[in-house]
Order: sequence, then C-alpha cells, then structure tokens
Amino acid sequence: MKPRSYQLEMLEESLRRNIIVACISLKQYRAVLRIAAELERSPADKLVWFLAPTVALAEQQFNVISSQIPAFQTRFLSGADNVDHWSDQWMWDEVLHNVRIVVSTHQILLDALTHGFLGLARISLLVFDEAHHCARSHPYNRIMKEFYKPHISAASEGGPHILGLSASPTTKTGGLQTLEQNMNSISRTPKFHREEMLQYVYLPSLVRLDYTASVLATSSAPVLRSLGEVFAALDIKKDPYVLKLEADGSANAQRQLKKALLSDKTHSRDEIRNLYNKAVDIYHELGPWAAEFYIVSCIAKLQKRDQGSFCDFAARDHEEDTYVRAALSSIRIPPDTCSFQGNDKQISPKMQRLVNFLIEETGPDFIGLMFVKTRAAVAVLAHLLSIHPVLQNRVKVSTFVGQSTSTKRKASIGELLDVKLQRETLDDLRYGRRNLVIATTVLEEGIDVSACNIVICFERPANLRSFIQRRGRARKSGSKFVIMQEAQKDNVPVSGWQELEEEMKRLYMDHTRSLQEIHDLEAVEEDNRCFQVETTGAKITLENAVPHLYHFCATLPKSQYVDFRPEFSIADYDDDSFTAKVFLPNAVDASVREACSSARWATERFAKRDAAFEAYVALYHAGLVNDHLLPLPSYDRLAAEMYAAVEQRVALVDVSEQHNPWVEIAQAWEAEPFLHQMNVTVQRESQKPIEMVMFCPRQVPQMGSFDLYWDANRIFQVVVTRGSPAPYAHGHLALARQITASLLSSVFPSRMSPGRDDFPILFEPSLERAERQSWIQSVEGHRPAKEVFEGQPTRQEFGLIRDLSQNGVPHVYHEVLYGRPEPLANNDINGEDTVFLKVTRLPKRADFLHPIPAQNAGLTGSGYKYLPASACEMDQLPFSYSQFALFIPSIMHVLEIHMVAQHLCTNLLLSILFKDLASVVTAISASKARERTNYQRLEFIGDSVLKLFTSITLMAEHGNWHEGFLSHKKDHIVSNTRLAAAAQETGLGKYILTRPFTGNKWRPLYNSDLVKNQAKGTREMSTKTLADVVEALIGAAYLDGGVEKALACIKVFLPEVSWLPLSAQHQSLYNAVPHDVKPPPRFIQLEELIGYTFTQKAPLIDAMTHPSYSGPNAGMSYQRLEFLGDAILDNIVVNTVFSRAAHLPHHSMHTIRTALVNANFLAFLCLQFHISESRSELVEDATTGTFHPVETRIPLYLWHFMRTSSADVRRAQHACAARFDALREQIRNALEHGDAYPWALLSRLEAEKFFSDIVEAVLGAVYIDSLGSIPACEAVLERFGLLAYLRRALDEKVRLLHPKEEVGVLAGNEKVKPFKLSTEAED
Repeated sequence: MKPRSYQLEMLEESLRRNIIVACISLKQYRAVLRIAAELERSPADKLVWFLAPTVALAEQQFNVISSQIPAFQTRFLSGADNVDHWSDQWMWDEVLHNVRIVVSTHQILLDALTHGFLGLARISLLVFDEAHHCARSHPYNRIMKEFYKPHISAASEGGPHILGLSASPTTKTGGLQTLEQNMNSISRTPKFHREEMLQYVYLPSLVRLDYTASVLATSSAPVLRSLGEVFAALDIKKDPYVLKLEADGSANAQRQLKKALLSDKTHSRDEIRNLYNKAVDIYHELGPWAAEFYIVSCIAKLQKRDQGSFCDFAARDHEEDTYVRAALSSIRIPPDTCSFQGNDKQISPKMQRLVNFLIEETGPDFIGLMFVKTRAAVAVLAHLLSIHPVLQNRVKVSTFVGQSTSTKRKASIGELLDVKLQRETLDDLRYGRRNLVIATTVLEEGIDVSACNIVICFERPANLRSFIQRRGRARKSGSKFVIMQEAQKDNVPVSGWQELEEEMKRLYMDHTRSLQEIHDLEAVEEDNRCFQVETTGAKITLENAVPHLYHFCATLPKSQYVDFRPEFSIADYDDDSFTAKVFLPNAVDASVREACSSARWATERFAKRDAAFEAYVALYHAGLVNDHLLPLPSYDRLAAEMYAAVEQRVALVDVSEQHNPWVEIAQAWEAEPFLHQMNVTVQRESQKPIEMVMFCPRQVPQMGSFDLYWDANRIFQVVVTRGSPAPYAHGHLALARQITASLLSSVFPSRMSPGRDDFPILFEPSLERAERQSWIQSVEGHRPAKEVFEGQPTRQEFGLIRDLSQNGVPHVYHEVLYGRPEPLANNDINGEDTVFLKVTRLPKRADFLHPIPAQNAGLTGSGYKYLPASACEMDQLPFSYSQFALFIPSIMHVLEIHMVAQHLCTNLLLSILFKDLASVVTAISASKARERTNYQRLEFIGDSVLKLFTSITLMAEHGNWHEGFLSHKKDHIVSNTRLAAAAQETGLGKYILTRPFTGNKWRPLYNSDLVKNQAKGTREMSTKTLADVVEALIGAAYLDGGVEKALACIKVFLPEVSWLPLSAQHQSLYNAVPHDVKPPPRFIQLEELIGYTFTQKAPLIDAMTHPSYSGPNAGMSYQRLEFLGDAILDNIVVNTVFSRAAHLPHHSMHTIRTALVNANFLAFLCLQFHISESRSELVEDATTGTFHPVETRIPLYLWHFMRTSSADVRRAQHACAARFDALREQIRNALEHGDAYPWALLSRLEAEKFFSDIVEAVLGAVYIDSLGSIPACEAVLERFGLLAYLRRALDEKVRLLHPKEEVGVLAGNEKVKPFKLSTEAED
C-alpha cells in the first residue's frame, strides 16, 4: 500500500515532535510508517515499544507490524507468557535479545519499568494506541508520570519519542489540554492534506431508529416471575456463607458476618440476584421469550456441569454451590417455554423494530456490526436472530465480547458465551463466513474490524467517544450508522454530538500551541512519596504499594483453607483522620508481619496505602523481595517454571574424553628411575595358581581382588598386592619387555605391532631374576605334537595346541588318545594316524570381566574336538601363561579404571582424602559402562545427604524466609540442571566411565603412541548422568567419612553456597529460636506423646501451628519446620535402608523410600498416634442411690494439638477422622501382617496434607531443639511406628510397588489399556 499525502504529513510531524494523531483512518498503517522510520534512524540497541490497552488489540497490532516490517524481530508480550514470573534481569535480557520491536499491553511495560528490568533509555519510540486512556491512574498515564517525565528531566539526551493514536482524544471540555499534558505531546490531525484524507474516509449517514415502548404483561414470562419469587424467598440466615461465618467465631469472621447481614449480600444471593436482574433487562429490551430462554439456558448450563466445579467466581465452595443449585431447581419451567414462532407477543417492540429494519437492509452485500450493552443480551440476541423465521436465512450471526488472559476473572451462572469460540469471529466476518457480528463495547476501539455498511447501536452510545468510534466502523461508501432510540424518551438530538465533534476538531487544528503551554498547566498537588532501589531503578509508591503487597502474599506457599491476602485494620481519630495497620499471613516472618502507616490521613484509602508501603519497604530490607522489588521466586511458581530449568536442561552435552591414565604411565618411563612391582595371583579351586609380577614406573592404586569368568562354570579370582619399588637395569627392562611380548603374542598374534615392545606395563612370571632368562628361552617356539605325545609324554603342563590344517588355530589341550576315538570311527581320515588329541577351541574373546549369559553358554567353543597329532604342533609356553595372557586386557582395564579414580581423588577431590578407592570407582561408573558396580545406589544416598545439608544450610542462613522461598532455592541448588553444570564447571566429565569394556577391539598399548597421540577430543554425555555422578560422589564421601567428608565433597561442586560445619548450622538454628516462650498448657501432654522434652518450646509451638492460625502467640506456621523435617525423614529412611539392605538394587530402594515418606502413610501415623488421659464419670448405684466414680481413658491424638483459626480445617479433621475410624483396623492389619503395602486403603483416607505436614514439622522441631540429633529424631519415628514398619518391610520383603507400577511390570512391553467394570445395575 502506498502512503497517502495526509499520512506522510502526520509522519513528518511525528518525526519532529511528540504528537497525538487524532484520526481514525488507517491507524495501524500510520504506526507502521512511524516505526519503520524510527528503526532506520535509531541505534541498533534501541527498542520501539507499541502499547495497546487490550490483549486482543495488542495481538492484532503485532500481526500487522511483524508482517509489515519483517526485517526486524518483533515480539508480542502478554500475561499468557507468564511475564509476571520473569523475576530476574537475565530473563528480560534473553527475551529482548536481538528484538527491535515489542508489542504489549500497557501493564507489561509498566511492570518492567517499575521493577527496573528496563529503562526508558533503552526505548527510542513509544507508541500509545487508544491514547485517550492516558489519564488519572491508567497505566498509560503512570508510565508517563512516574517514568517518562522524571527521565527527560534527568537525562541530557532526552527521552523516547511519543506517538499517540486515537480516533477521539477527548470528549470533555479541557480534556484535550489534560491529555496533551499527560502525554507531553501535541494533538494533531492532517491540515495541509485534509481534503485528500476526506476522499478516502467515508462518513456514514446517520439513521435514528425509533421504537414505541409498550408495557409487557408479566404473565407472559412465568419463568421470570418464578425466579423473582425464588429470590424473594431466600433467607439470608440460611445462606451457607452466613452459616460458615457464624460457626467460625473469630473476630474477622464476625466482622464479615455483620457486613453481610447489613448489606444483604452474599456470594450465593448475588449470583441469583444478578441472574434475575439480567433477565429483567432482557425482558424489557428483547421481550418475554428472550428472558425465559435466558433463564432456562443458564439453569440448563449449570445443571450440565459437575457438582461443585461449575464456576470460579468469588470464593465459592461446595456448600454455596449446592445452595444455588437447590434454589434454582425449584423454578417452575413450563414444557414449551423455549418454543419460538417470532410473533409480537414473544418479542418486544424494540426487537420487532430491529427485525423489520434488518429485513429491509439485509442483502447479498450486507456486512453489519451491532453494539449491545451486556454480554447476556449479546448471547440471547444472537440466538434470537439466528432462529427468527424470516432472518435465519438472511443473517449469519456471530458474537464478540471482552476477554482477558487474567486467571483472576470470575465467571457467573449468568454467563452463556464461551469466549474461546469467538477467536475466528473477525476472520469469519472478513472472509464472508458471517455477515453480522453482535458485540459489546470491546469492538468500539482499537481492534481492526472489516469495513461495515451497517453499524447499529442497540442502545444509545454512552458518550461522544463511543459515538465517534462506533461510527468509524461504518467505513464503506454509502454506509449507515443506526442509533435505536425510544420515541419521546431519548429525544436528545445526535446532531449535538456532531457539533461537539466539529468543535473538537477545530481545537486539534490550532497549530500555534506549544509544549510550553502544557508545562505551565502542571500544577497538580499530590503525594509523590516513593522508595527506589538505586542499583536497578525499581520503585514503589503509595499508589502501587497495595497491589504489590497483595502480589507478595499471592506468592506464599499455597495452603488449603488459608486466605493469604493481607488484612488491614483502620483506626479513626477525633479530627476525622485515619491510620492503618496491615497484617500479613503467619507464613511471613514475625519481624515483618505487621506494619503501620507512618502518618495520619484524611481518608482510609491513603492510610491503607501508607501501611502497605511501609510493609513492602520492610519486606525489601528483610531480603524477602529482591532488588527489582519482586518477591523471591516461590515454590508454586517453581512447579510450573523452576526457572524453566528442568525443561531447558538439554539432554546431552559435550564433555572431555575419558581421562587416559596410560599417557602418564608412558611419560613416566622416561623420568622414573624405579619400577613399582605388583604381585598378581590368578587362582581357582583345584587348579594351581598362576603367580605373576606386574611392573610399572609409577605406583598404581590398590586393586584388591576381582573375578574373571573363563566360561559359564569356571571363575578365577585375581588378587593384586603391592610390592616395593626397586631400581632397574636396562638388561632387566629388555627381558621384561621380551617376556610381555611373548605372552601377548601367544594369544593375540594378529593384534601385535611387529618389532614393538614399549608397553606401558610389563608382566613376568614370579621367578627369581636369574631364572627368568632361562625361562624365556625354554618357552619360546613350538614342537610337533606327534613328537611330544608319542610314547609317554614327560611334561607336567602342555602348551596351546595349534591345528596346522586350519592355519594354526589355537586349542586347549585336555587329553591324548592312542587309537581312533569313538566319535571319529566312521570319519574318512588318514588311517595311519594313531595318536589323537582331545581339545577345545581357545576362546576368541578378550573380555573375562563379565559373566557369559546363560543363553550364550553353548556358543563359547566348549565342545570337544579330536585332532590327529600329526596335523598339530604345540606351543612351548605352558597353557597357564597363555591363559594369563588372555586375562591381561581385563586386568589392565581394572587397573585403568582404578587409576582414573585415583587421579580424580588426587586432583579434583583432593580435599576429601578418600580412603576407599573402590567406592569412588563405583561412583564414577555409569550403568552403561557395565562395570562390576555402578553409581545408582550411591546416588540414592548422596541425593538424600545433599538435600538434607541444603535444607539445613538454607534454614540457618535465611531465618526469615518462608517455606516457598526455601523450597525454591533448595530445588534450584539440588536440581539436575545445577549439578550437571557443576560437573561441567569442575571438569568431572572426563572421569566418568561410560564406555563398556568388551575386549573386541583391544590392542596392546605402546608408550610411543600414547605420548604422541594426546588429542583431547569430546564425547556426548547425558546431563542426568553428570548430575547423578555428583550425587554418587557425595554418597561415597558420606560412607567413607561421614558428614564432614560429604560436606567437603559438596563444597567442591557447589561453592556458591556458604556451607558451614553442621555443628555451626545447628547452633545457628537453635539460637534463632525465640527463648522463654510459654507454650499452651496442653503441650505438656504433647511432649509426652512425642517422647521428647523441648528445652525451648517455640519450635514445638510452631510445629503445631497451621497457616490459618491467627490467635495469640502465633509465631510461625509449621511450614518452615515441615520443609526441614521432610529432608530429615528422607535421610533417616535412606540411611536405614542402606544400612540394613545395602545389597538391594537402587530401584527397590527408591520404591521403599516412596512408600515410607508417602503423605497418606504419614497421615495414617498421625491419625493413630495418641496418648490417653483419664476421665471420670459418676455412676449412680441403683440399689443405694449413691454415686461412685468410674475412670475411663480418652485418646489425645497428635492432630488434636494442631492450632488453627479455621472452622473448615476443623471440619476437615473430623471428617477424615471418621474415615480413619472406618478403615483403621484394615490398614493396621495390612501394615502389621500383610504381604503388600496398602496403597488403596491409605488413599481412601483422603487425608488433607496438614496431617502429614505436622509429622514432618515435629521432626524438624526436635532436630533444631536437639542441636541436630538424628538419634533423637529416630526415637520420635520409633514412637510413630514408622521405623518398625520399615524394618518389617525389609526383613519380610513386603511388596511395596504401587499397583499401577505393578501392572506395568506384569505387562512388560504390552500396552496397558483402561477398561470399565460393569455392575449388576448397569447389566
């Protein structure tokens, strides 16, 4: 599209100064022109930011701009992107990297500026769509007042350019000057090319559609009348909300009760009242049939939805839902209520007038837009027109109403429209699939709608702005703008609006005004108090303090039955001034839980703002909000986002090739004057051991003993012991190399490099040095087998038998036979052969570290063969040495992985001083490496140790953090993402064993090759493997030396955390506890129940305080202690499993832990855990009439001691206790005697989370008070019965797998499909 002259005029004006373009024609294209021009002249690091008042409008503008300016990256931001969760600067930096144009709603930019993620210095052009909103406290005006104007006052280079777009900048006297002042701009409309503009802008003809009002008889709407009677009969004292407040009894509940009774308003009553009022409006506007249809449709839609889940409005609960349903179900609905014939009795005169007009106007080219005031009327009117006998084939109707991405939008029972279905509405209109859209005021401004030839206002426009913007939708030549008015009542001439519009345009045309006049008008006195963080520029003011405080409370850990909104208390004084105090939930640290306004105020509103301001500043100074004045990331956000860490963690990364210790050995041959000796014994029962000596220029680690698998039946044990270093002579070294080469050549001749013997490690028989020369001479070469075996052979041990007819294939000798053996009786072989050898084929494999699978046992060459001695020759080297030579690759591999582990211990893990090298080998062995052991069980315990240490450290370091902050930080520290990064940062990857040893490609190593070829390549490795190995090494350190070594290992990989000795952490936690706090008297029995007497009572009080509690001595809720207790419980269970059943595979260990820390299981323990106290009853003797006491015992359960101010919590406790009573014996019997864990029975308890939470919180309290005594915590778990069941489960091998997982195991690779069991009733 070529720009027209009047558009270029506005572009030039915009490039010179800040302007508000007052013209409806092609606003989007004007913006595109201006943005493109700005991008051409602004630096590459500057942004253009386009602001729109609604998500729908912003998205539409984004589509236009991104398609029109494809050379630059454009980004659309809305609440659906979870922008409010972008709480770190790096997130914004990443999102805006390489982006030049941003399109968003106003609140996105305001929040980014408020929290210092973005400065106006980064923006070169700000475009305000629908700029007339820039007034009062609208985000547009706040951006200009709080950021733009202070910025241009302080910045020498000025601020961003401003472009405002509006069809109607003002409709009030003096409003234009105010708008210009707010936007620091001049309002402009084309002056020099105005005539050209009018050629392309069509003004519609104005049509007044009068209708005559008539009084409709209520008898024509019996359903409406019945609804009114139902509402009138409602008794507020029976309302569930009122009953709930009466049962609560707290001061806050009583205040709310009084308010409800005085106002006659409750959630349920409001819903029914609103339904009735909407139906009455529809009755008058559209007629009785429409009102009846609306009521019946709302009730039908309500009844279709599941009980208790049909709405998300207000604070609706199950009781209120049931109450509303019951009330509406009593409405009398005649059978033919919704039958429509379109006669005058069914519709109103106004509706009939509209129908007649549409019949006249609808034709092939008809494109219409109708504005209706309410969403309910939109839905009913659209349905009525679509079924009207005359119009149903003429109009294709769709609807469009306001929508929001906010999750806080509340639904109601009077809502019939589903906004999800209107996504294609405007496209349907544009492409002719629909020809009439019925909309609310949402389509008045901004959103691009196809030009219409009929625009109808079903009600009179509310103001001049609505009049202008609605009329602007009728842009086709010859279009009509229709306003429906009741005859004689609405007789206000619309021509007056046209005259006012012309006056407004003349004001725009005043080209002599300047910005100086605007600045002279700024004389508004207001409270500009603010708090600003210098490092980021984030600020908080009295105006935004209250929503900030609500947002902070919304990030607290979610808890059922708890309202986490801040509460305000207002105090008034004789001089009519006010002060306020704000109270935050008890999940917030007590030191910042309350705040008061700093001064007296003339209004309650400003007093509340002041108190909220003081509270938020205190939260910042306490470190509970960051330098962007945003709450620290909460646990609930972590579930959806976790910094997006888990989702963003790549599956594979490049790490260094596995460390090759043989290179250092090869280099040592040039420098070391000593040879280090290792004695190697290969032994097997009923067989003489093979005694060998291994030489190396460096001391190698102790290898202990390990098994080698010759075949499915014969297993050899290798024992390696360390000798002493000794100097060596050149002659000795040459002999050792010769012997090693002879050994390897006997079994690997094709794998040897001819003439090379510079091996990194050397082997010799365990003989005196003087004997070795004669030994090598005696074992070299071959002899004809016939020569050896004719007569009676005198050798004690024979060498390998080589079949000369098969190119010398080696065989193992078993027996000599003189005469043809029975298996060869019928074979056609040389009859002269009389000596035969019974042999087996020498194994081809070089891997003897892994057992031969049973299915492969018959494929290993174990079958006997009979070879004629005349066709064979025998090695002089005894078979035992050839057999040892076959074992050399396996022995070298075991040595290699131990040297890798030793290198890790003497470098990266030097501070840990590992004693058990074998555990380090296990920790670095991935399962795919197929070593004798792998890291999985060590990872199991290391994971628990790391989580415990992290929880303790965070608790001690951040004494005022609530559980949400703690959980988020802990999960970030121990996440696989962070641990994998730690492994990469420290270079751990090169020590991890992932390549399985098979021996298939094994070749002897040579020093010259090792020294020459030291290329440092890379390999791909799973980030999960990297993280697991870190945890496995922590577990190995813990088993090697307890908490001190585990902590030392953690410090290596996570140095960013201040890891202090546990004793110091325990003391810090203990010191932070309020001392000399007096517990409720009843807590003496609680200590008796737990079996632990607290030196300081505060932790016990906190452990039993539900987040809903707001009474005296509130302290903290149990959430922080539950966070700590969760880690303690996990660690105790893991340690018990490891100490009693270390042989278990890791997946079994995980299953056990899952069952023992399961919330339903803990809830059962809580529900049954009790002591009893005596109770006396007086019983009358029937004979004497005297009384005597009878003592009984009543139980005191743990959950009885939980402090709460919520009646709902108490009701939930008792309801669960009733289910417990019904299931107690079945569950107890299953736990004490059953062979399977009672998953299904426990789930039937339907226990709320607080039951398991207080068990873990008690553990946390005991741990703190006992200065970190795990035995004290174990004693508590013994009393609960948890450890007893754990021991039984281990000893008796109780099946702990969840039924769903058991089905998966049984199904194997088969697909599991759900099916429904039919009942007799269904049959």
